[in-house]
Amino acid sequence: MKQGIILLIILLSPLGGCVKKEVDPLRATVALVNDEIITVEEVSALLPEENQEEGTKDSTTTAENALLKRELLNQLIDRKMLLQEASRLNIKLSESEISQQINLLQDGLDEKAFTQRLSDLSIARIDWEKATRENLIIEKLLDQLAREDEENTVSISDEMLHNYYDNNQEQWRVGKQLKLRQIVVDNSEKADMIHRSILNGADFAETWKINMRQAEVKNEGDMGYVTQSEIPIEFDPLFKEEIGSISKVIKTPFGYHIVMIEDKRPEQILPFEEIKEKLHQTLLERKREHIFSKWIEKLRHRTEVRINEELLKTLS
Repeated sequence: MKQGIILLIILLSPLGGCVKKEVDPLRATVALVNDEIITVEEVSALLPEENQEEGTKDSTTTAENALLKRELLNQLIDRKMLLQEASRLNIKLSESEISQQINLLQDGLDEKAFTQRLSDLSIARIDWEKATRENLIIEKLLDQLAREDEENTVSISDEMLHNYYDNNQEQWRVGKQLKLRQIVVDNSEKADMIHRSILNGADFAETWKINMRQAEVKNEGDMGYVTQSEIPIEFDPLFKEEIGSISKVIKTPFGYHIVMIEDKRPEQILPFEEIKEKLHQTLLERKREHIFSKWIEKLRHRTEVRINEELLKTLS
């Protein structure tokens, strides 16, 4: 449901700003959203740097730039509109919500280091915090809408799922698959020793437990079913091996691998039961997006938007 404004939030995230210009907003209003202005400064801040360079542009580039400026302006309009709707619904943030999000976005940096990071990006702390608060308010508004939709959403029946599955068969086609389990170590000597041990009869699972790396703890070395495109190119020869076979030591940028082939599958269309949950999530998300689209369209209809078309054309 949030997909329609994800780009909007990303573009206007606290770390996506740029140096602000001294512009009189009363003389540089590109659009009015009800009684709130959108300035030249706000639109220009989102334009890629190459769009701000001087120089002659061909007609195609000019058309693309015009489309980009229109899209960015529409995103700003939607943002203002959503914030106004949140205000109308009295959606507010607690201090703990704000603090938690700020701490998350500081990504472990202390105050001094993070302030320097913002400075390097030419972002004022006050502007960053304002954008963070606005993003949180928009997310809270959309979460509220999602909860309301879930209360009113008609369940998706098995018949609907089967119809979607039957009508989109090629989407579920996958190439040959291998079910693999691996042990990964950091040096060739240790890999050779483990490899010899397994070939001499050592249990693969027990050997994994002894030599597991922290990155593998959660999945016990189980790679699941994978296609050729999902694994390193160095694994390609495994598709010619038999079930139960142990690979030679395989070197990749990730380390030294000893791989066991647990199962093989031919090219196939994935069975309905195997992807039923995925189908359900896909249809549910589509339904939510449809509901959101209708909701935001109604919101647009009751929002007065005026655009200064001549000024928009001159932006670079």
